Amino acid sequence: MLMTSFPIFGGCICEGVRYKVKGPARCVVHCHCSQCRRSYASLVGTGATIESDHIEIIKGEENLATYEFSPEVRRQFCKKCGCSVLYYDDRYPDVVFYFPSTLDDGIHPGHPEDNEHHVFMDSKASWEEFEDSLPKHAEGVGNAALGTTAT
Repeated sequence: MLMTSFPIFGGCICEGVRYKVKGPARCVVHCHCSQCRRSYASLVGTGATIESDHIEIIKGEENLATYEFSPEVRRQFCKKCGCSVLYYDDRYPDVVFYFPSTLDDGIHPGHPEDNEHHVFMDSKASWEEFEDSLPKHAEGVGNAALGTTAT
């Protein structure tokens, strides 16, 4: 098991936005829905959940822009370079999603090794194939996996 010492840091491509993560991610999800594929110009959007008070913007809050996918879902990205930084879903108000690919030096986000999932597999690109052993879900994972007590 990988051990990560906290805090850890990350940011966007241009360094216009920097953030600090104060503790381990609760969960990591690899989302294959059409919105994530389009938003991240990739077959998958990977997000980590963390308690809202365990992540903070330490530089460039004024460089963040917000895109609303729907009334309850918002993505924040750097308005200079376009890099996604944070994702909020009002259905899970006690957690924030961040993108572990934006962590410095590719550091492990510290999530439990048994709490990493592929989600929205029913929406994946038809030619996408997987060889890993992570759990695969037709839709999302439940609140317990995300580490939230939301109802």
